[in-house]
Amino acid sequence: MTAPISKEDALFCASVVKEVARAEGILRDPAAIGRLTATVARHFNRGVRDRAQLLEAARVSTQSDGISLQTSK
Repeated sequence: MTAPISKEDALFCASVVKEVARAEGILRDPAAIGRLTATVARHFNRGVRDRAQLLEAARVSTQSDGISLQTSK
């Protein structure tokens, strides 16, 4: 079981999710947001703490995992 994260870390991860979601045009797609949130959490738990690195890792992982983030705008 993973140890709980601090409020600051949770807010940091949420801001990364929001930024990627906005860039990908999925702010109103709950399923895609859920997958993206899991991806960000996975990378954060693996030690990616730099914002730029976490943003890039989230984008790369979602593309390589076949998670469709693009929706009609």
